[in-house]
Amino acid sequence: MVRAHEPRAGPQGDSAPQILTADRLGRTLRITFLDSWWTASHDGSGTAVGISSLSAALRRLGHEVTVLRPPSGRGRLTDRILFNLRLPVRLRAEPTPDLVVGFDVDGVRWGGTVGRPSPYVVALKGVAWDEARFAQTVPEHGLLSTLGLVERRNARSADRVIVPSAYSAEVARRVYGLSADRIRVVPEPIDIALWDSLRGRGPTTPDRPTILSVARQYRRKDTATLLRALSRVRDAVPGVHLRIVGGGPELPRLRSLAGHLRLEGVVTFHGPVADDGAVRQAFLEAHVFCLPSRQEGFGIAFLEAMAAGLPVVAARAGAVPELVIDGETGLLVRAGDHEELAEALTRLLREPSTRARFGEEGLRRAGSYDLEPVGRAFLVAAGLTP
Repeated sequence: MVRAHEPRAGPQGDSAPQILTADRLGRTLRITFLDSWWTASHDGSGTAVGISSLSAALRRLGHEVTVLRPPSGRGRLTDRILFNLRLPVRLRAEPTPDLVVGFDVDGVRWGGTVGRPSPYVVALKGVAWDEARFAQTVPEHGLLSTLGLVERRNARSADRVIVPSAYSAEVARRVYGLSADRIRVVPEPIDIALWDSLRGRGPTTPDRPTILSVARQYRRKDTATLLRALSRVRDAVPGVHLRIVGGGPELPRLRSLAGHLRLEGVVTFHGPVADDGAVRQAFLEAHVFCLPSRQEGFGIAFLEAMAAGLPVVAARAGAVPELVIDGETGLLVRAGDHEELAEALTRLLREPSTRARFGEEGLRRAGSYDLEPVGRAFLVAAGLTP
């Protein structure tokens, strides 16, 4: 069972406090989300998936979730700034909620409001200053560093800070100067019933050995290392096919690299896929999932792969080892090592029994991240206990 706890991950081992669910209270909690982030989950945004899944989890428990966001929903910086500048006025015009949740930088002006009427929680889906370590250009580094300053102020103004992994808890404590007793770890949720239903439609695995990778493409996702590994895998596994789903600023460079490596016919770039159902279907039409990120605050795509029954190959970096158990649900390799990555992919593509064993264990572990237990853990972490 998932629990809300101090900065370390693990199953529930002690008695949890009662939860303010609708059935326990005899009333519905009113929860307001502040979200100016990129809302297109089909573009590969794990943040978008995480926020929408958390909303679904709390609604599943019988609570009312209102999401305030900019009208465009595209995550443009100007829209995000204007959204946050206007938030205090907008929030005061709304019925007073039982809880306000700001994501990353969102809510920074509300957090500093004197006499705000509701508890305020900041949920850090990523830590901008951690991501800035992997910026490749001066403008990108400057943007992430600036977002980090705003994010730090937002987190410091909150009553509690909720992060999705022990890794993120330690990073937030260290780089934002947060005290450990104000941080809680609650993982991202996933709708297990939905994935069970999809898998129950019958086998859809293609005859061609297929690797799937889903992410919004930034340099830190390190899909370039996956492409270099693929140039070796194709020699060992005839007919291998890599499908890459998701847009992002790194996509043009990756297409160019694939051409340089002569991977035509071996890799397919799908870009942003408009239908979330089609993205989920892609998980069911693969043999292995691979995303060799050098930095992950959680990695919800790995959880989706596990819910689909796929073995995972990933880099031993960030929060990934908290989710992907090496030798049990997948294989972890050194970050940036395309040769070791190629060996791991080749092994799983050649060993169907190992794939099946890893997939079954991943599926079992994914069950503990279901909507209701994570939703309850989030409410505990937010301090909403009788």
